[in-house]
Amino acid sequence: MTTILMILLFAAAVFWSLRALLAARSAGGRPDRGRLPFAETGSHYKRHYGRRGFLQLGGAVAAAAVLVYSGADKAVDAWHRDRIRSPRSDRVAETAKIFGERFWFGFWAAFMLLDSLIASNPLTRWGRRTFEAMVVGLPALWTTQRVLGASRPTDGDSDPAHVPDPRYHPMDDDNSASGHAFIAAIPWLTLMRRTGSAPVRAGSVAAMLPTGWSRLNDRRHFFSQIVLGYALAWQATGTVAAAEAAGRETPRGNDRPDGALRSGNSGAEGA
Repeated sequence: MTTILMILLFAAAVFWSLRALLAARSAGGRPDRGRLPFAETGSHYKRHYGRRGFLQLGGAVAAAAVLVYSGADKAVDAWHRDRIRSPRSDRVAETAKIFGERFWFGFWAAFMLLDSLIASNPLTRWGRRTFEAMVVGLPALWTTQRVLGASRPTDGDSDPAHVPDPRYHPMDDDNSASGHAFIAAIPWLTLMRRTGSAPVRAGSVAAMLPTGWSRLNDRRHFFSQIVLGYALAWQATGTVAAAEAAGRETPRGNDRPDGALRSGNSGAEGA
């Protein structure tokens, strides 16, 4: 089912881009294209990893630490294991987990290439912004995972001498933030930040939650680690959205920002 969804989504993006390309050429112009790949990565990093960005990251870690050291992590894990988890929840979690797998990074990269090299449309722009947010946020995710050094709830299953511990042990492990929650949240948070529709915003939040829950159900992450994965995704999408709001996103080609084609003839444009 996931493969079919990916094929349909990408096929729609390809069709839309090719149609825009052909329409532009028929009008004697060039299609609106997004910026070149990684053209804004440097400016995104400066914004994301500046003083304000590190304060936001510190706040997210502090909030997660409250869950860790208050005992809430172990309590939530035990409650869900004893009261909620079942063969049915395992089946649902198996599907929900897929939306946080690593291959989505390549999937959204393909959208970015379509947007930059063929023609831009709302679907490819969504994919490009999603990919850019992942590129921005992944260094923070990887660093947080390793530096904090927390364990998984199931780490003791294979090694009886190892006691699962959500507390932070720097450089001891790499599970302190959920990568699945991070990857699954970014496209939906990107969409949420681009719309003023309350139902779409609410639906976007609802759509990103099952993947994080699947990691709780499978006991692959403690609750604080899922929350931290979502927080890192929120910060990364905020960086990309802020850069666009500041006017950094400018289309390439002979198109007006509103998408109306230019013919390349100034007299025809003024007619």
